[in-house]
Amino acid sequence: MVRPRQSLPPLLLALLITQIAFAQSEFKPRPGATPAPPSTSGKQAHPATPGRGRVSTRVAVGERAPDFELIRLDGKPQRLSGLRGEWVMLYFVERRDSLATVEPVARALDSIGVRTVAVIYDKTQAIAKLLRGRDPGYMPLADPTGEIVALYGLLDSERDQSQPGFVLITPRGDVRLALLGHELPPADASRLVHFAVVGD
Repeated sequence: MVRPRQSLPPLLLALLITQIAFAQSEFKPRPGATPAPPSTSGKQAHPATPGRGRVSTRVAVGERAPDFELIRLDGKPQRLSGLRGEWVMLYFVERRDSLATVEPVARALDSIGVRTVAVIYDKTQAIAKLLRGRDPGYMPLADPTGEIVALYGLLDSERDQSQPGFVLITPRGDVRLALLGHELPPADASRLVHFAVVGD
């Protein structure tokens, strides 16, 4: 039996923000480690063999968010750096069926000026078909090769699937908050980001 998720109390949420900020420093790439690729072409391709052809890393709070380019559902390229000047919630979704969890978060964050971008390890056509005729309130980006999921340290190479997580990026392009490999209920994710942006 699956138990419903419960919301976190405000004090625990504030503590979680502090813990995430400190914990992410552990995930900084080691000096001399192979650097992550700065971008991907966004071309449709078959996923690579698990663990091959993808550089996996972790992002660190306070550092520049790794840039990338993916193709939007309208066929136009979108670079993360093209959204500079805006707060961006980069939301990694495990599978296309999980996209429903992004919409309430995106709508809540839109009210404080945060744009939500959902990255899904799936094909553009499959996501476009799922969202056809709807305005989800966020920008969905397909990552058919899994390169971007791996770039942000969220690729489970053994099972060749994405893990959940999100990264809050400042208007300057720096990582303000990162929760990687864990999923929060939409209300808690919204409150966490709201606290990081607005401060109350």
